[in-house]
Amino acid sequence: MDYTLNKSKGSRLNWGEVHTRQRKKHKRPSKALKGAKTKYCQTGFRDLAKTWLDVVAKAILVMIMVYGTLHGYRFVTTAPQFAVAQINFSGNEKVSLPTLEGMAQPLMGQNIFQLDLQSITERFKANPWIENVSAVRRLPRGIRIEVQERVPFARIQLGKTYLMDHYGVLIVPDNREYPGLPLITGVKVRRVELGNEIPVAGIVPGLQAMHFMNQLGAFKNDPIQKFHMSSPRKLVFTTGSRGIDIYLAVDRIQEGFENLKIILDAMDSNLSGIHYIDLSFKDKVVVKQNRMEPRRGIVHKI
Repeated sequence: MDYTLNKSKGSRLNWGEVHTRQRKKHKRPSKALKGAKTKYCQTGFRDLAKTWLDVVAKAILVMIMVYGTLHGYRFVTTAPQFAVAQINFSGNEKVSLPTLEGMAQPLMGQNIFQLDLQSITERFKANPWIENVSAVRRLPRGIRIEVQERVPFARIQLGKTYLMDHYGVLIVPDNREYPGLPLITGVKVRRVELGNEIPVAGIVPGLQAMHFMNQLGAFKNDPIQKFHMSSPRKLVFTTGSRGIDIYLAVDRIQEGFENLKIILDAMDSNLSGIHYIDLSFKDKVVVKQNRMEPRRGIVHKI
């Protein structure tokens, strides 16, 4: 019996120890979780602080860059080290250097970075002799301006005689410097504007036709020296020495030129005794003999 009593006490004692151990085991995870939360809070705070520091540092860096940019811009646009002090010209022949220097005088002393190169080119193109202009900065204080002048291609009678280029742009009044240029007559305009194209249909196509006709063998020794607008739709080209007339319609210049080549081939490019060749009709060509010849004319159907 003593043996049984002692064992019962021992059994109760063992169950108590087991219960105590179980409660201890339940308490340990709660401590670990609390430590993890504390560590997580500390890490999150550090990350947040680092992020804000990065933002502040970048903001300061941007402010420094903006300030430096503004300060640099103010310096290069106001410093006397970048004021225009020298302008060089090239390409001019008809326009004198003093004339170009006078046109460029307002540019002297201006800041080289603030110059509007497009307005500079427009300023110089106001001169009728100048067709194109290119302007280049030469740091720190120079500008190089290259001009391309118009080439006189013909003379035109408009009350008085003017020089014009192959685009039909009036250049200057004729001072008899180019007596060998072809002469255009019969053109009527309301107002003469130097440096502008003549607003008359047929002028430029007529100049082109005259140029190509003079390349043909039949006109090698007697080139066309004049063309007259007998009407808004008809051009009359005249050779220099023999006075042979070639008639072309303004709206069929290309067709007339092709027909002329056919007729010249048929005539072996021999224009002796010819008074005029009328190419203004559609699908036919009229060749008129010289007034001294008894034959009235020959009609060639194309």
